[in-house]
Amino acid sequence: MPLNPKIVLKGGKEKHIRHGHPWIFASAIERVEDSPQPGWTADVVSYDGRWIARAGYSPKSQLRARVWTLDAEETVDAAFFERRIRSAAALRSRIGRMDPSGACRLINAEGDRLPGLVVDRFADVLVVQINSSPMEYWRETILDTLQSVLEPRAIYERSDSDNRGKEGLDKRAGWVRGSETDATVDIVEFGAIFGVDVVQGHKTGFYLDQAENRALVRELSAGARVLNCFSYTGGFSVQAALGGASEVLSVDSSQPALDLSAANFARNGLHDDDRFSHSNSDVFKALEALRADKRQFDLVILDPPKFASSGAHVERALHAYRKLSRAGIPLVAPGGLLLTFSCSGAVTPEAFQKSVTLALADNHRRARIVRRLAAASDHVTDFGFGEGAYLKGLALEVA
Repeated sequence: MPLNPKIVLKGGKEKHIRHGHPWIFASAIERVEDSPQPGWTADVVSYDGRWIARAGYSPKSQLRARVWTLDAEETVDAAFFERRIRSAAALRSRIGRMDPSGACRLINAEGDRLPGLVVDRFADVLVVQINSSPMEYWRETILDTLQSVLEPRAIYERSDSDNRGKEGLDKRAGWVRGSETDATVDIVEFGAIFGVDVVQGHKTGFYLDQAENRALVRELSAGARVLNCFSYTGGFSVQAALGGASEVLSVDSSQPALDLSAANFARNGLHDDDRFSHSNSDVFKALEALRADKRQFDLVILDPPKFASSGAHVERALHAYRKLSRAGIPLVAPGGLLLTFSCSGAVTPEAFQKSVTLALADNHRRARIVRRLAAASDHVTDFGFGEGAYLKGLALEVA
C-alpha cells in the first residue's frame, strides 16, 4: 500500500464531512492520488490541501469513500477496530441490551462509526454483514476482534445483500468462527421467546429494530382484537398474545415465515389456541377481504417491507404507503389504534405522515398521534448521519 494515498475534494465539498457525515460520493472528488486499491485507507484533503479526514476507498462504487476518522492522529489498524467494537459493546451494555439470552444490534454501521459493517447478536451467536470494500479489506481483522472481544459460541456471516454488487463484491454466507451450530437460535426479547433463523431468515435473521415497538404492542394488547400485517415470524403477534389479546390474526405472503411464527407461538406456550391464527395471503387482498366481511380490530399493525430503495423511488413509495393505510384504516374500530411503519430511509417522517393523513381523509376518519415510533435504542445513529434514522412509525388512535 502506498504510504500516503489522497482523495482530493472539489471546492466546498468538505463541509458535510466536518459536520459528521461519513459518505463521500464520486461527484465530490476532484482527483485521487497514488492509486489506492479497493478498501485502502486514504487521507481526504480539501481542494487547497487542508487535511479533513481518513477514509476507506471504494473505487467501483458511486459512494467512493467512507470516513473512518476526523482525527489526524488516529491510525486505521487492528487497534482502531478493537476500540470501535469495544465502544459499541459498552454502549449496548449501558442501555441494558446485553442480556446473555437476549439479542441486540451490536454494531450499526455508520451509527457506530464503522460504515459498511452490521453485527447482530442473538444470544451467544453473532451474525455479521459486510457491505463495503473497506470493510471487506479488514474482514479477517474484524472477525478476529469480534471473536476475542465478545467470545461468541459462533459467528455466521450474512454478507449477501445486493449492496455488495455496487462495491464490486461477491455475496458470501457461512459459518466463519467458532463451532457451527443449528441455524435457529432461541432468544428472549422483553419476556418473549423467539427462534431466529440466522441462515435463511430475512436480513440477519430477525428485525431487531422493532424490538421496543413489539414491547409497546404487548402493553397495548390487553383484551384487544389484533391484526398484524406483514407479520413475518410473528414478533408483534406473539407479544400481543402475551399481552392478553383476545384475538391475533397474522397475515403474511410467506408460508415459511408463518410456519416460524406458529413455532414462536408454541415456544411461548400459546399453541393450540384458536384465538391466534395465521393467514397466508397477499396483505392488500387480505385487507380487502376482511373489509368485505365487515371485520374490525382494536389494534392494527402495518409493518411493510421497504417500498423505496433509493430517492428515485420515493414518490412510488408514498403512493404505496397511502394505499396500504387507506386499506387498513377501515379495519380499525372507532377508538382503536393503528401502528403503521416505514423502513424506507429515503422517505422522510414528514412525507410518511402526509401519506397517512391523506389515507385518513380518503376514509373520512380522523386520528390522534399517541406516539411517534423509531428503531430500537440499540440502533444508534451518528448525529451527523440523518439517513441512519430509517425506521419511522406512528401510533394513532383512530376516531
